[in-house]
Amino acid sequence: MENEFLKKIKEVEFEALIGSIAISITVILVIVNVFLRYFLGIQYSWIEEVSVGCFIWTVYLGATAGYRKKGLIGVDVLTKILPLKGRRILRVITNTLLLVLSASMFYLSYNYTASSDKITSALEVSYVYINSSLPVAFGLMTVYSVYFFIYDIINFNDLEIEAIEEKEEFECQIEDVMM
Repeated sequence: MENEFLKKIKEVEFEALIGSIAISITVILVIVNVFLRYFLGIQYSWIEEVSVGCFIWTVYLGATAGYRKKGLIGVDVLTKILPLKGRRILRVITNTLLLVLSASMFYLSYNYTASSDKITSALEVSYVYINSSLPVAFGLMTVYSVYFFIYDIINFNDLEIEAIEEKEEFECQIEDVMM
């Protein structure tokens, strides 16, 4: 029972879910603001602040969701010409660099957010609520980087996993072309 619950939690892409909610709020608020401004002559400045904040959360959560699924843009020319062992070594090196980068960005963004004392002009709310999207996103990317690194180390010599991953990657590319 617990294993099924954990599997369902893994399947839920909460970054994409929260990001989808945030972008939906952004779109609705912008449409409402345009309607109010052009048809009724009413303008609320808080709508712009909320929509910008939601959009910022959408961007960073979207980047995190893409990173989790390994769907961010990458150049794989070097990877494709290397032999299998070379690809694995390069992947471990890449994941190590990404781990260091995401952990550094988490540290810097946390310090930036913690020291923020600005407030928004219309709502007079602290920018911490908007800026906290940075440490959340980079914190999650750091967690995923640790997972990717450990996964690659544990499965370094497993040829079967490499074949499965290549097949899944090929199927994803075909699926992307068909869309």
